[in-house]
Amino acid sequence: MIIENIYNYDYQTEISPFTGRGIIIDTSVLEIIFDGIILTKISKKKADELDKLLGVFDIIKVDWNKFYITPHILTEACNHFKNKHNKKGCDYKKIVKEIFPIIQKIVEKSVEKDKIISYIDLDDPVIEVGDISIFAVADDYIQKKEKIAILVNDRGVNDRYASDPRVMILDYKSIIINAP
Repeated sequence: MIIENIYNYDYQTEISPFTGRGIIIDTSVLEIIFDGIILTKISKKKADELDKLLGVFDIIKVDWNKFYITPHILTEACNHFKNKHNKKGCDYKKIVKEIFPIIQKIVEKSVEKDKIISYIDLDDPVIEVGDISIFAVADDYIQKKEKIAILVNDRGVNDRYASDPRVMILDYKSIIINAP
């Protein structure tokens, strides 16, 4: 099920069954969060997207320790972060000090190499390790017949779980567009 407007749902009956265990978060959303924090804390500018996203977090009653990432997502996000901010003229140390407490609070879900490999179709190989790691974590919940939520800015993940009643896709773009 894809959620495009979180404001149309009842938290207790329609959202918390999916978010109660936590929310898997993808690389691009993690990057948006990092960029928003840097914008507000370092550059002292307003970050409208981050403000809207934090408002959504209040509605769905989650804190940083309710987010799940995999080592693969963390690696992708850190590589993007380093490439974007570790440049001449940036106070990289100060930036890392702002982001690090959030990274520490986010929960890591491990996905082993053999599990990653099992998702790769050798006839039509697409190796997006971050996405594959999301699939592996979500599918583990599905196999246990448990519900899970995924906060994602990725059509491929949306399409994969759109009709699965055990997965709530929080579509980043739609949620931000619909935020007050």
